[in-house]
Amino acid sequence: MWLGAVEYDDTLEDLLRIFELTGFGDARVNARAPPHGLVTLEEVVSLYREGRLSCGVRASEVASRALSVDPETSLMEAMTTMCDRRVRRLFLKGKRGEFISDRGVLALLFSPKALSTARDAPELWADFKVSDVRLETAGKVSPDSTVEEVGRLVGEGRNVFVLSTGLSLVSRWDLVKKPWKAGSLQLVS
Repeated sequence: MWLGAVEYDDTLEDLLRIFELTGFGDARVNARAPPHGLVTLEEVVSLYREGRLSCGVRASEVASRALSVDPETSLMEAMTTMCDRRVRRLFLKGKRGEFISDRGVLALLFSPKALSTARDAPELWADFKVSDVRLETAGKVSPDSTVEEVGRLVGEGRNVFVLSTGLSLVSRWDLVKKPWKAGSLQLVS
């Protein structure tokens, strides 16, 4: 069996163990016969919207600290911070709720403009500022909201939320993995 895989009849517990083991939010699902499937963290979070996943824990109990950088920080410095701190998002100082993500950084680095720079002057390829990366805006939720309530809000373009205090964020990972580790996540039949 491939390391990041579950069997078709495995439980949610088995799936979350694979997410934990690999550090990724997806796993292959080995079907009884090909084709095999893929299940993602996003699909697990969607179970909140469907009323199939229950968790009464407050958002403030699973929230992660939001890291902030100045918009004029070099992209290399920001990427180093993201790697060193093992975070996928950096919020911008002075821009409440706005952040850059690892996906936004990759989109910039592999944009036609950046690839042209890489071809013509490779030493300047990553010579960008954080403000050059496409900004995303986090939704806002109360620290007293339950994980289940926040989970129902997750959807297209709404995957990250900041607590109204502005100091913490709640991601899909926080909505599933932290309650699961605490024994507070329940699948509703």
